[in-house]
Amino acid sequence: MKVRYSANAKAELAAIFAYIARENPKAADAVVRRIESVVSRLAVFPGTSHPSDTPAVFVAPLVRYPYSIYFKVENDELIILHIHHTARQPPTLNDQPRMFVY
Repeated sequence: MKVRYSANAKAELAAIFAYIARENPKAADAVVRRIESVVSRLAVFPGTSHPSDTPAVFVAPLVRYPYSIYFKVENDELIILHIHHTARQPPTLNDQPRMFVY
């Protein structure tokens, strides 16, 4: 299945990396690699996640790290909507651009 990151998800991933990299670049790289690994798994097995409170949107936890990946599947395409820190309020799951400051 093809994978596409929304503009929100791309910005959030960059913010996560930048925030962690300020203190530990190796850890930032490890977190991003783990996110990419989970996204790759979801592209093959999207059913290994949980439904969110929003219809047709699913959430997959990032085991070992405090992040969740919000996504939907449309026309054989996995669309990553948000990559969100679990200690923060859940993201608004609409298509409006939104930046999270870390």
